[in-house]
Amino acid sequence: MFFKVDMFKTLPVFSNLKPEESQFIFKNSRLRNCKSGKFLFMHGDIVENFYIIFQGTVQIFRETPDGHEMTSDMMIATDSLNSNDITNKQPLHIVNARAVDDVFLLEIPIAWVRKYFHNFSDVSKNLMVEMAKRLHNAHIEAEHQSTMTAAQNVACYLQRLCVLYEFNPKNFTLPYSKTLIASRLHIELETFSRAIKRIKQEGIMISGTNVSFVNQKKINNFSCHKCSLSEDCTAYISLSKPHIIDKT
Repeated sequence: MFFKVDMFKTLPVFSNLKPEESQFIFKNSRLRNCKSGKFLFMHGDIVENFYIIFQGTVQIFRETPDGHEMTSDMMIATDSLNSNDITNKQPLHIVNARAVDDVFLLEIPIAWVRKYFHNFSDVSKNLMVEMAKRLHNAHIEAEHQSTMTAAQNVACYLQRLCVLYEFNPKNFTLPYSKTLIASRLHIELETFSRAIKRIKQEGIMISGTNVSFVNQKKINNFSCHKCSLSEDCTAYISLSKPHIIDKT
Protein backbone atom coordinates (compact mmCIF):
# COMPACT_ATOMS: atom_id res chain seq x y z
CA MET A 1 0.00 0.00 0.00
CA PHE A 2 1.40 3.36 -1.04
CA PHE A 3 1.24 5.86 1.80
CA LYS A 4 0.00 9.35 0.95
CA VAL A 5 -0.71 12.23 3.27
CA ASP A 6 -4.40 12.18 2.21
CA MET A 7 -4.72 8.85 4.01
CA PHE A 8 -4.74 10.77 7.30
CA LYS A 9 -8.26 11.95 6.45
CA THR A 10 -9.52 8.37 6.76
CA LEU A 11 -8.43 8.17 10.41
CA PRO A 12 -10.81 9.74 12.97
CA VAL A 13 -7.87 10.63 15.22
CA PHE A 14 -6.48 12.91 12.50
CA SER A 15 -9.76 13.95 10.88
CA ASN A 16 -9.51 17.63 11.85
CA LEU A 17 -5.88 18.26 10.98
CA LYS A 18 -4.85 21.26 8.94
CA PRO A 19 -2.84 20.47 5.77
CA GLU A 20 0.42 21.67 7.32
CA GLU A 21 -0.24 19.57 10.43
CA SER A 22 -0.87 16.48 8.30
CA GLN A 23 2.38 17.10 6.47
CA PHE A 24 4.28 17.45 9.74
CA ILE A 25 3.01 14.11 11.06
CA PHE A 26 3.41 12.51 7.64
CA LYS A 27 7.12 13.33 7.59
CA ASN A 28 7.59 11.59 10.92
CA SER A 29 5.52 8.49 10.17
CA ARG A 30 5.81 5.34 8.13
CA LEU A 31 3.48 2.61 6.98
CA ARG A 32 4.17 -0.84 8.31
CA ASN A 33 3.03 -4.08 6.71
CA CYS A 34 2.54 -6.94 9.17
CA LYS A 35 1.68 -10.34 7.72
CA SER A 36 -0.99 -12.58 9.18
CA GLY A 37 0.18 -14.35 12.35
CA LYS A 38 3.13 -12.01 12.94
CA PHE A 39 3.57 -9.98 16.13
CA LEU A 40 3.61 -6.20 16.07
CA PHE A 41 4.95 -6.29 19.60
CA MET A 42 5.06 -8.70 22.51
CA HIS A 43 4.60 -8.44 26.25
CA GLY A 44 7.86 -7.10 27.66
CA ASP A 45 9.04 -5.40 24.47
CA ILE A 46 10.16 -1.78 24.76
CA VAL A 47 7.43 0.68 23.72
CA GLU A 48 8.93 2.32 20.65
CA ASN A 49 5.99 3.29 18.43
CA PHE A 50 2.38 4.44 18.38
CA TYR A 51 0.20 2.50 15.92
CA ILE A 52 -3.02 3.20 14.04
CA ILE A 53 -4.55 0.58 11.77
CA PHE A 54 -5.36 1.41 8.17
CA GLN A 55 -6.36 -2.09 7.13
CA GLY A 56 -6.74 -5.50 8.78
CA THR A 57 -7.39 -6.86 12.28
CA VAL A 58 -5.06 -7.10 15.28
CA GLN A 59 -5.55 -9.33 18.33
CA ILE A 60 -4.58 -7.81 21.68
CA PHE A 61 -3.98 -10.50 24.27
CA ARG A 62 -2.09 -11.75 27.29
CA GLU A 63 -0.86 -15.25 27.91
CA THR A 64 -1.63 -17.02 31.19
CA PRO A 65 1.06 -19.03 33.02
CA ASP A 66 -0.50 -22.25 31.71
CA GLY A 67 -0.27 -21.06 28.12
CA HIS A 68 -3.84 -19.90 27.49
CA GLU A 69 -4.42 -16.72 25.50
CA MET A 70 -6.75 -14.15 27.05
CA THR A 71 -7.86 -11.76 24.34
CA SER A 72 -8.69 -8.30 25.64
CA ASP A 73 -9.58 -6.68 22.32
CA MET A 74 -9.79 -7.06 18.56
CA MET A 75 -8.65 -3.91 16.78
CA ILE A 76 -9.73 -3.04 13.23
CA ALA A 77 -9.21 -0.24 10.69
CA THR A 78 -9.02 3.29 12.22
CA ASP A 79 -8.32 1.92 15.73
CA SER A 80 -5.14 2.90 17.56
CA LEU A 81 -3.37 0.03 19.27
CA ASN A 82 -1.71 1.69 22.21
CA SER A 83 -3.16 5.12 22.98
CA ASN A 84 -2.53 4.59 26.68
CA ASP A 85 1.22 4.41 26.06
CA ILE A 86 1.22 8.08 25.07
CA THR A 87 0.26 9.28 28.53
CA ASN A 88 1.26 6.58 31.01
CA LYS A 89 4.84 6.35 29.70
CA GLN A 90 5.02 2.67 30.55
CA PRO A 91 8.47 1.63 29.23
CA LEU A 92 7.40 -1.91 28.25
CA HIS A 93 4.38 -3.33 26.47
CA ILE A 94 2.09 -5.16 28.89
CA VAL A 95 0.18 -7.03 26.17
CA ASN A 96 0.84 -8.85 22.90
CA ALA A 97 -0.38 -7.56 19.53
CA ARG A 98 -0.64 -10.06 16.67
CA ALA A 99 -1.97 -9.63 13.14
CA VAL A 100 -5.07 -11.75 12.51
CA ASP A 101 -4.79 -11.12 8.77
CA ASP A 102 -2.45 -8.97 6.70
CA VAL A 103 -2.35 -5.59 8.42
CA PHE A 104 -1.25 -2.13 7.30
CA LEU A 105 -0.56 0.35 10.08
CA LEU A 106 0.64 3.87 10.56
CA GLU A 107 3.70 3.77 12.81
CA ILE A 108 4.93 6.87 14.63
CA PRO A 109 7.84 6.92 17.11
CA ILE A 110 6.33 7.14 20.59
CA ALA A 111 8.94 9.67 21.75
CA TRP A 112 7.94 11.97 18.88
CA VAL A 113 4.26 11.52 19.68
CA ARG A 114 4.78 12.40 23.35
CA LYS A 115 6.77 15.49 22.38
CA TYR A 116 4.49 16.93 19.69
CA PHE A 117 0.94 15.58 19.94
CA HIS A 118 -0.04 18.10 22.60
CA ASN A 119 0.41 20.76 19.90
CA PHE A 120 -2.54 19.27 18.02
CA SER A 121 -5.50 19.87 20.33
CA ASP A 122 -7.98 18.05 18.08
CA VAL A 123 -5.79 14.96 17.98
CA SER A 124 -5.56 14.90 21.77
CA LYS A 125 -9.35 15.28 22.07
CA ASN A 126 -9.98 12.53 19.53
CA LEU A 127 -7.64 10.18 21.36
CA MET A 128 -9.43 10.90 24.63
CA VAL A 129 -12.78 10.16 22.99
CA GLU A 130 -11.42 6.87 21.65
CA MET A 131 -10.07 5.83 25.05
CA ALA A 132 -13.35 6.82 26.72
CA LYS A 133 -15.28 4.60 24.29
CA ARG A 134 -13.02 1.66 25.07
CA LEU A 135 -13.49 2.19 28.79
CA HIS A 136 -17.26 2.35 28.26
CA ASN A 137 -17.17 -0.89 26.27
CA ALA A 138 -15.11 -2.53 28.99
CA HIS A 139 -17.77 -1.59 31.54
CA ILE A 140 -20.48 -3.09 29.34
CA GLU A 141 -18.51 -6.31 28.93
CA ALA A 142 -17.97 -6.53 32.68
CA GLU A 143 -21.72 -6.22 33.21
CA HIS A 144 -22.40 -8.89 30.58
CA GLN A 145 -19.91 -11.28 32.14
CA SER A 146 -21.66 -11.03 35.50
CA THR A 147 -25.31 -10.94 34.41
CA MET A 148 -25.58 -12.90 31.14
CA THR A 149 -24.97 -16.49 30.14
CA ALA A 150 -22.28 -17.55 27.68
CA ALA A 151 -24.92 -18.06 24.98
CA GLN A 152 -26.33 -14.57 25.54
CA ASN A 153 -22.85 -13.08 25.36
CA VAL A 154 -22.16 -14.92 22.10
CA ALA A 155 -25.43 -13.64 20.63
CA CYS A 156 -24.53 -10.10 21.68
CA TYR A 157 -21.02 -10.32 20.26
CA LEU A 158 -22.18 -11.69 16.91
CA GLN A 159 -24.55 -8.76 16.55
CA ARG A 160 -21.78 -6.29 17.37
CA LEU A 161 -19.52 -7.96 14.79
CA CYS A 162 -22.24 -7.74 12.17
CA VAL A 163 -22.69 -4.01 12.66
CA LEU A 164 -19.00 -3.26 13.19
CA TYR A 165 -18.06 -4.83 9.85
CA GLU A 166 -21.26 -3.64 8.14
CA PHE A 167 -22.24 -7.20 7.24
CA ASN A 168 -25.62 -8.28 5.89
CA PRO A 169 -27.39 -9.71 8.98
CA LYS A 170 -29.22 -12.23 6.81
CA ASN A 171 -25.96 -13.94 5.84
CA PHE A 172 -22.35 -13.16 6.73
CA THR A 173 -19.07 -14.94 7.34
CA LEU A 174 -17.27 -14.70 10.66
CA PRO A 175 -14.32 -12.29 10.23
CA TYR A 176 -12.05 -14.51 12.31
CA SER A 177 -11.93 -17.99 13.81
CA LYS A 178 -14.28 -19.38 16.45
CA THR A 179 -11.24 -20.04 18.63
CA LEU A 180 -10.35 -16.35 18.54
CA ILE A 181 -13.93 -15.28 19.25
CA ALA A 182 -14.06 -17.65 22.23
CA SER A 183 -10.82 -16.16 23.52
CA ARG A 184 -12.23 -12.65 23.07
CA LEU A 185 -15.30 -13.62 25.12
CA HIS A 186 -13.11 -15.28 27.77
CA ILE A 187 -14.77 -18.67 27.39
CA GLU A 188 -13.49 -22.10 26.42
CA LEU A 189 -14.00 -23.27 22.84
CA GLU A 190 -16.23 -26.10 24.11
CA THR A 191 -18.42 -23.52 25.88
CA PHE A 192 -18.57 -21.49 22.68
CA SER A 193 -19.68 -24.57 20.73
CA ARG A 194 -22.47 -25.26 23.23
CA ALA A 195 -23.52 -21.60 23.04
CA ILE A 196 -23.80 -21.86 19.25
CA LYS A 197 -26.21 -24.79 19.62
CA ARG A 198 -28.23 -22.82 22.16
CA ILE A 199 -28.63 -19.65 20.13
CA LYS A 200 -29.99 -21.60 17.17
CA GLN A 201 -33.18 -21.75 19.22
CA GLU A 202 -33.10 -17.97 19.62
CA GLY A 203 -32.98 -16.73 16.05
CA ILE A 204 -29.29 -17.07 15.13
CA MET A 205 -28.29 -19.83 12.72
CA ILE A 206 -24.61 -20.77 12.39
CA SER A 207 -23.26 -23.27 9.88
CA GLY A 208 -19.48 -23.52 9.86
CA THR A 209 -18.38 -19.88 9.65
CA ASN A 210 -21.67 -18.70 8.13
CA VAL A 211 -24.05 -16.69 10.34
CA SER A 212 -27.66 -15.66 9.73
CA PHE A 213 -29.97 -13.63 11.96
CA VAL A 214 -33.33 -15.21 11.14
CA ASN A 215 -35.50 -13.79 13.91
CA GLN A 216 -34.38 -10.47 15.37
CA LYS A 217 -37.28 -10.30 17.82
CA LYS A 218 -36.25 -13.61 19.39
CA ILE A 219 -32.61 -12.47 19.49
CA ASN A 220 -33.60 -9.26 21.27
CA ASN A 221 -35.68 -11.11 23.85
CA PHE A 222 -32.89 -13.61 24.44
CA SER A 223 -29.90 -11.27 24.64
CA CYS A 224 -30.44 -7.56 24.10
CA HIS A 225 -33.28 -7.16 26.60
CA LYS A 226 -31.05 -8.63 29.29
CA CYS A 227 -28.64 -5.70 28.91
CA SER A 228 -29.26 -2.47 30.82
CA LEU A 229 -27.65 -0.43 28.03
CA SER A 230 -29.39 -1.94 25.00
CA GLU A 231 -31.31 1.25 24.17
CA ASP A 232 -27.99 3.03 23.67
CA CYS A 233 -26.28 0.13 21.89
CA THR A 234 -25.30 0.79 18.27
CA ALA A 235 -25.77 -2.86 17.32
CA TYR A 236 -29.23 -3.05 18.90
CA ILE A 237 -30.35 0.18 17.26
CA SER A 238 -28.94 -0.76 13.85
CA LEU A 239 -30.46 -4.24 13.76
CA SER A 240 -33.74 -3.54 15.54
CA LYS A 241 -34.56 0.04 14.64
CA PRO A 242 -33.11 0.63 11.15
CA HIS A 243 -35.53 3.47 10.48
CA ILE A 244 -33.78 5.73 13.03
CA ILE A 245 -30.16 5.00 12.13
CA ASP A 246 -28.14 8.15 11.53
CA LYS A 247 -26.40 7.56 8.21
CA THR A 248 -24.15 10.60 8.46
